[in-house]
Amino acid sequence: MSGSPAVGREGWAQRRHGRPWRAFAAALGCLVLSALLAPFVAAQEEPANSTVRASVESVDARGEEWTITGIDPDGLPEVSIGEETQAAEAADTATDLVVVIDNDRALSNGNLQLSTAAAAGLAPGTGPIRRVAVVSTATAGAKLERSFTSDPAALERTLEGITADGDAATWDAIATAADLLASSDAPLKRVVAYLAAPDSLSDGSAGAAETQLRLAGARLDVLAVPPGAPVMRLAETVQVSGGSLQRLSSDDEYAAATEAELERIQSQYRLETAAPPGDEAVVALGVRASGADAPTVLGVERAAINIGEFDLAAPENSRGLLSSVTSNPLVGWLAILLVAAAGVGFVWSLLNMVVPDADSLDARLQVYEDGGTAESDEDDAHGVMSVPILQRAVDFTGEMAEKRGFLETIEVSLERASLPLRAAEAMFFVASISVLVGVAAFVLSGSLLVAVMGLGFSLMVPKALLDMKVRARQKKFVAQLPDMLALLAGTLKAGYSITQAFEAVSKEVEEPMGKELRRVVTEHRLGRSLEDALDATAERMGSDDFAWTVMAIKIQREVGGNLAELLLTVADTMTQRERLRRDVNSLTAEGRVSAFILGLLPPGLGVVMYVMNRDYISSLFTPGLGYFMIGAALVAMVVGFVWMKKIITIEV
Repeated sequence: MSGSPAVGREGWAQRRHGRPWRAFAAALGCLVLSALLAPFVAAQEEPANSTVRASVESVDARGEEWTITGIDPDGLPEVSIGEETQAAEAADTATDLVVVIDNDRALSNGNLQLSTAAAAGLAPGTGPIRRVAVVSTATAGAKLERSFTSDPAALERTLEGITADGDAATWDAIATAADLLASSDAPLKRVVAYLAAPDSLSDGSAGAAETQLRLAGARLDVLAVPPGAPVMRLAETVQVSGGSLQRLSSDDEYAAATEAELERIQSQYRLETAAPPGDEAVVALGVRASGADAPTVLGVERAAINIGEFDLAAPENSRGLLSSVTSNPLVGWLAILLVAAAGVGFVWSLLNMVVPDADSLDARLQVYEDGGTAESDEDDAHGVMSVPILQRAVDFTGEMAEKRGFLETIEVSLERASLPLRAAEAMFFVASISVLVGVAAFVLSGSLLVAVMGLGFSLMVPKALLDMKVRARQKKFVAQLPDMLALLAGTLKAGYSITQAFEAVSKEVEEPMGKELRRVVTEHRLGRSLEDALDATAERMGSDDFAWTVMAIKIQREVGGNLAELLLTVADTMTQRERLRRDVNSLTAEGRVSAFILGLLPPGLGVVMYVMNRDYISSLFTPGLGYFMIGAALVAMVVGFVWMKKIITIEV
């Protein structure tokens, strides 16, 4: 037995030193795999205000001549059907443009001045721009500030004269711009919208604006400030119209985004090519941009105008397995997770290399080499934590919680739930996960409000789950009490002492009663009086019934009497009270179900309305009256729920 540590020393050391290298190899594999996926992820995401990239915006497949329009900053693309390249001819790209200016009164003058100053750069005569019109979003609703003009000075005067006035009617303004372009005879038509406020006054919906854009054959390019503008809904409209969306996060980006928009307009192409032979409903059309290695495969429906990503999505049979996989947005998330796993693996392997391992062979043999026999309590002092950095973080969390006075409360809850965790450890893990959830919510949504909601939700959920486990354990403890008392009385009648009876019963009953009684017996053996140990159990489990049982035992031990008969009487009383409690629960079940249904009905109805008519309910999630109504509804729901709970809660 004494030679076994020495015999296993070499194998133990090999396993000890092999752990970090295996972690290092796993991290390196994750990093390599994420690097292989990175090009596909980068190809799917286009950062705001980036250099204009080649794209196809629409294909007019009506008649014998097809017209292809899009963006290519390096020249004219090539058109191919199958293996054959079509001869496409360049056509006129003269453009009529409508500028939409957001002049909501809630915006600062800075936003309005920056947008009007930047829009002045889209003057008539610049590149293919032939004429420009101006529409405002909030001058008594959507208003046509100036019809089409070819005079740059007139355009500048119009933009300078726009002032902040009223509430934004964004979708009406876009529809007005599309109606104006519908009467234009220009080969290409675009709407450039500078938006910063949520829509609050439109008579029409986003769907109506999309329909008007499609009927006019116009593209929508949006330059939006995310905190106010409905960016997600605008992104869908932009995809439908074949346009672009740029997010503006600072004042300096207005000019840069307008330059990118001007580059997009100047990089427009318009090609005319003969319709391909055949009678298939959907044709796989390849458009290879200048300098590109491979063409972009589009699905073009015959005898129709195909606009935007939805209409021009590649036919399923023209996509290979690799392109189907890499075009999935989940691949991007997989790459991000692999990078995170690689980072964690590298850090973990580094810590294992540098930080002494408390479980190493040398550490385990140190006790015997020093001649000692007692085991070190250091690991027990730190619970499940074994990394020094995490130990210090946990200790710091515990000190902060103790200063604020809620460390003891959490310790009591963990003890009642019978969870083998220190309060400091639990708080550290919950705080870490909550911060990660908040950061992830902010990165995904770009909204500070969503991040705060995610942080608060992740902080409340663990406490709610802990309280549920505590209540479930306490409820089971109370339910076991009558049977335990009957069994204890029978043991006393058999001639056992009270201490022996508790020990015998603790081995027979299930958890949590058995565990609590075994703790009572252990504390009594260590010198604590039986009554004090039972009182501590009653307080820990929060059971009034068990407290009365302890009181009965105390009285009997002071004045004498038949303890077995007394326990049977107490058990019968508790059984009758439990029966009455269940009768009350049955009679109040309707009220509880009503409270549950009424509590879930408003959010459930909101989700259904969001799915069925997103435009209708989205006006509720706007600053001002919308937020006030949501807050008032939440307060009313909480008051009603508390009221109903008070009505159906009957103490027995």
